[in-house]
Amino acid sequence: MKIYDAHCHLHEFSLDEVEKFKDYVIVAVSDDYESSLKTLELAEKFSNVIPCVGVHPWQVGSSDATVLEEFKLLLRDRDDIRCLGEIGLDKRFYVESYGKQLEFFKFFLNMAREYDLVVNAHALDAWKEVFDLLLKYEVNIALLHWYTGPLDLLEEIEEAGFYVTVNPSISIQPKHLEAVVEADVKCLLSESDGPYVYRGRRLSPDMIADAIRLLAEHKAISVEELALSIEANFYKAFGKALRRS
Repeated sequence: MKIYDAHCHLHEFSLDEVEKFKDYVIVAVSDDYESSLKTLELAEKFSNVIPCVGVHPWQVGSSDATVLEEFKLLLRDRDDIRCLGEIGLDKRFYVESYGKQLEFFKFFLNMAREYDLVVNAHALDAWKEVFDLLLKYEVNIALLHWYTGPLDLLEEIEEAGFYVTVNPSISIQPKHLEAVVEADVKCLLSESDGPYVYRGRRLSPDMIADAIRLLAEHKAISVEELALSIEANFYKAFGKALRRS
């Protein structure tokens, strides 16, 4: 089974760990400007890495708005950037910075529209708001990572041509399992969100295979069918980035 990790904070892993992941195709998201530069460096060293740049909603509150000008220049000058992330909104843990999150997210959505970039989105407790903004800003390709949102929104996500990700947490988070079981395989991607620690588990790309096996069991389809569908979806979402890597 070929592993495709559509959402991983690769810059937070050691270089030895990154080396061990070389057989996986990894979409590496960033948290701020400095980590965006680190992610771009990793993509230059490792051909299996697709870089994303951006400011995580958890980091927006401590970020100066002037950094957006630096991102504007970065996106203007680098044609190897095909994805923005991790960007989005969070209404659960960082409600106090929500207004500023909106400002940053709208900036990046404008950049996504201008340069036709994939959006790798965080939408915790703001699923509908993020989805509506993706449509408003005419984003062509987007994924809502670690989906735990409303089940009735999944059909709209699929109709828009967007994706949701299945995360290794499905073995211990019933809400996430329910969502990805409900989601059509045509809009599923796999992710690790590593090295985030969730309920004592340090997430990692090498956990994705087990997550796919578990989801296939719950969907009552073969592991091969699910893995091939995820692979096809990955190439639809990140094909341009792969061709430039």
